[in-house]
Amino acid sequence: MSKYKAWIQTEVSSYNNLTIGEMPIPSLGDNEILVKTEASTLNYADLLLSSGLYQSNPEPPFVPGFEVAGTVVEANKESGFNKGDRVVAATTVFRSGRYGSFGEYCITSERLCYKIPDEISSEVGAAMLMAYLTSDFAIHRRGGIKEGDTILVNAAAGGVGLAAVQLAKLAGARVIAAVGSETKRELVQKYEPDLVINYQEENLKETIEEAYGKRPLDLFYDQVGGEHYEDGVRLLGSEGRALIVGFASGNIPSQLLSYVLVKNISITGVFMINFEFNGTEYLRERMKLIFDLYIKKEIDPVFEVIKFDQIVEYLELMVSRKTVGRIVAIQ
Repeated sequence: MSKYKAWIQTEVSSYNNLTIGEMPIPSLGDNEILVKTEASTLNYADLLLSSGLYQSNPEPPFVPGFEVAGTVVEANKESGFNKGDRVVAATTVFRSGRYGSFGEYCITSERLCYKIPDEISSEVGAAMLMAYLTSDFAIHRRGGIKEGDTILVNAAAGGVGLAAVQLAKLAGARVIAAVGSETKRELVQKYEPDLVINYQEENLKETIEEAYGKRPLDLFYDQVGGEHYEDGVRLLGSEGRALIVGFASGNIPSQLLSYVLVKNISITGVFMINFEFNGTEYLRERMKLIFDLYIKKEIDPVFEVIKFDQIVEYLELMVSRKTVGRIVAIQ
């Protein structure tokens, strides 16, 4: 077989213009692996990629999809992977590759590829990769979280947010979770944060300061940007750290530089896949730890499984903030 079925973006435009078609099975480049897709995870970055707003944009036609769980079909001999290995991986589409995971096959980076333990299904692996590895990288490597720290997690009912809540609790931190609805509040409360705030009905800054005093935060974990970013920064105490994971709102905020100066605040970028080349072994160790936490039932990924032909429908639900946890599409 020389072609495979995929959701294809034929021009830079809205994700609504994705259509199911055929793509040629690609040959491998340096440090690449060909994977037969079993489960692929939907991300806000897929929306940006389709519309040409991501950091790097492939030439159409291309297949979106940033992460995959599946089986190795072909790998370079030096990679440490063999045909038939069960893996979870980041695809190369994040750096202008054309063969993302919204298809029967995809191309992944061997340096961002991890063998899945037998105890873990492909669906669970796909739900965990970016959510938990990003959150672990953010709060431990970039944020230096310590027992007793206070952290505010914005968009805490999303897959990445829920991972951050769980990992921060395991680290012994006081966790404040911000969500956008009562349904999401009920979900997040199951993971026992110290405070949950529905910012659609409560004033975020006033509620937190009423509970914990002026500027109580050591860490602010933000993946949204937009209107609540400034509140989060202003809640940081001296030498507090704002962890910038993404801008799902589409609103990239300006920095409050005078406030950052006088409060000795650090604005810290979080881009885990930048460690593809200079931190490969570190990420492998952390992914193994995350797998172990799941096997020991110390973390609980929240995800919904959908069919391959529902991908565009669920991207639309993500845009309208009607999803919780992660969305995993199976072939």
